[in-house]
Order: sequence, then structure tokens, then C-alpha cells
Amino acid sequence: MKILIVSGLILVLLSGCTKASNIKPSGGNYNRNYGGSEPTVRNKTIDRDEAISNNWDDIKEYLNGSETLEACSDSGDCYDLDADISSGHIETVYFSSGGNLDFYASIDESGSASDTDQDSNNWELSLDMSSSIVDDAVQEWADNNEYAIF
Repeated sequence: MKILIVSGLILVLLSGCTKASNIKPSGGNYNRNYGGSEPTVRNKTIDRDEAISNNWDDIKEYLNGSETLEACSDSGDCYDLDADISSGHIETVYFSSGGNLDFYASIDESGSASDTDQDSNNWELSLDMSSSIVDDAVQEWADNNEYAIF
């Protein structure tokens, strides 16, 4: 550090503080090479199945839409039925006869969910985890969390 007194004013010069190469970026998810090259994005990769097994609670929030699933009642009858899914929960299941059941059944990482209908019947519900609605949820989660799925 150098101190210079000029006509009653004190100037303090700190060596090196004015060099742009000493200024570091704040925040951001990149590494900067101060030799003049562009920033590089850190790529995180994850296998689709690993993403589901390790991050399902976050991924299922992106699980939205309509999909056909298997619905089995406690009487043993099973049906392939269309269902509305919102934030990883099965909300409405539609019968081909025009009726429906309302649920709030959380889907787990294996695609299973269960709930009781308004008549106190237990239902086991199963979503195919290789369906496009799951693929879309995994991809959206990956995009929002800077992952590449392989």
C-alpha cells in the first residue's frame, strides 16, 4: 500500500485493485476464464432412473396431465381408466360408462398410488412409469435444475 500526500490531501493507492483481472463475478453457475474466452456452463448429467429414484418428490411436482392407468378396487376388479393428474397426484379417474371417482392419491416413484373413494372402497392405482407424462416431468425437472438426462 502506498500513501501519497498532495497539497494536504491524502491519497491511498492499493496496488492491484484497479486491475480488471482481480474482479470476480458474483453468483451465476459458470466458470469464467479471464484469459478472454466465453463462460462455460457446468453440465450435470443424471440417468433417468437415478433421477426418479433420488429426486421423485421434486419431479412429481411436474407430473401433470391426463394418462391411462390401471385402477384396481378392493373387490379385485381392475380397469384401464383415464385419469387426471396434477402435481403428482391422481385427482379424477374416469369410467368408460361416464362415471368418475375423485381422489387425491400421491404417486410414488414406482408409479403406485392408493386411496379410498366416496363409498369407502379402497383403490390401488398404477401409472406406467415409462409413459410420456413421466418422461415430460423428468425432463422439465432436469431443465429447471440444470441437469442433462442420459
